[in-house]
Amino acid sequence: MSEHYKQSRKKPCEQIHRWPTSRSKSWTPTFVNLVRKDENIMAVVAVGSAVRSSVRSSDLDLVVICREPARMKIKPPIEIDIRTYAASRVDTLIRGGNDLLGWAVKFGRVLFQREGFWDAVLESWLDQLPFPSVEVALQRASDSFRRLNNVLKLGDVDAAYEQALSYVTHLARAELLRRRVYPASRPELPKQLRTAGCVRIAEWLERLIDRKVEHSEQIAELVDSYNQVTTCNGSESWGRP
Repeated sequence: MSEHYKQSRKKPCEQIHRWPTSRSKSWTPTFVNLVRKDENIMAVVAVGSAVRSSVRSSDLDLVVICREPARMKIKPPIEIDIRTYAASRVDTLIRGGNDLLGWAVKFGRVLFQREGFWDAVLESWLDQLPFPSVEVALQRASDSFRRLNNVLKLGDVDAAYEQALSYVTHLARAELLRRRVYPASRPELPKQLRTAGCVRIAEWLERLIDRKVEHSEQIAELVDSYNQVTTCNGSESWGRP
């Protein structure tokens, strides 16, 4: 747990390595100062690739733990996603494999906490963190694949790219979870996959992350080809979820 405590001694927003926009960089410290005065807020934890030092991406979400989530009315800029959870439910959700709270425990950076709330969560769970569900990851992949087919029919290339990236990302996470590897941020998944021996999946994901697939035909071809290969250990076919 030492890394988490070392990081928490920094000024809150120094723990965010990259910002999605200049607006998010100015909004977040203001938000943190506001929640200090709000007794409803127990903790704010930054998650996403922006808090990871080894990647270039700057995705940023905030996990906000509240006594009563319905009372949380502050709206962030569009480039920051806020996820609220009831303080009374945090332990139950982590125990059940909630992937975002689990990621916050394993990789997140606390920007604010009241009464040592997040320190207590780390103390309870960091060394015995349940893995998220493989089945949930595969269901999310299935949902993305369905949306991908729909937007491909409409010829919406940008939407098709986003759904293809979502689809392969969820499949990659499911493959890592099957191997008892906790998935890090999306830009880190290809390296994790290669370490696990999943070279082909890593290659597909990298092509999408690096936007080396530009046209709807290429996206359709990539996904169709991907669905024809076996998993990295050759034991079973991915196929369409």
